[in-house]
Amino acid sequence: MNCFKSISTQEQTIQKSRFIGYTFIGETKQDILRTLQSIAKEHPHGSHLAFAYQLKTEHGFEPYYSDAGEPSGTAGKPLLQLIDAHQIVGGGIGVIRYYGGINLGTGGLTRAYGGTGKLALAHSVIEPYVEYIKLKLTLNYNELDNYIHVIHSMNGSILDKTFDEKVSLSIRLPEGEFDKLKARFPMTDINHF
Repeated sequence: MNCFKSISTQEQTIQKSRFIGYTFIGETKQDILRTLQSIAKEHPHGSHLAFAYQLKTEHGFEPYYSDAGEPSGTAGKPLLQLIDAHQIVGGGIGVIRYYGGINLGTGGLTRAYGGTGKLALAHSVIEPYVEYIKLKLTLNYNELDNYIHVIHSMNGSILDKTFDEKVSLSIRLPEGEFDKLKARFPMTDINHF
């Protein structure tokens, strides 16, 4: 599986209709919906916003697409086929269409949406998908700098810090690094959340 490291926006005009393709990143359905709402807000006069995405959930990989009012299978489905072909997870492709007055037919729509999505995909950086876990650590103040350095060296990130009697860190870490972290700091209170 793969994911987007960087995203892209690309545009083309086909028989007077303007098509703008976006790649986007999202770990949850809410992330995806926020991104799609933002794209729609950017283009309030766009005729359609077709999209497709795939997420990793507790039930496995879940793909979804929407033709956004275009004839069935002509807009979102070709975008989903691109996602399948590149094995993208944790993101998707959206295409805004500004109708130009010329009907493209089902084959023309499929080529236009798929071609615009392919253009956006070609300008995005794709990397292997890494599954992350979220952890909460409780540690002493004098250990904080060392932990932050180690977490970053494992390609993890700090999501939140709480300073109380001890320091609580909420972190995001590649799943494969969990055992290394526990081995490196065996006395630390580490919990999943």
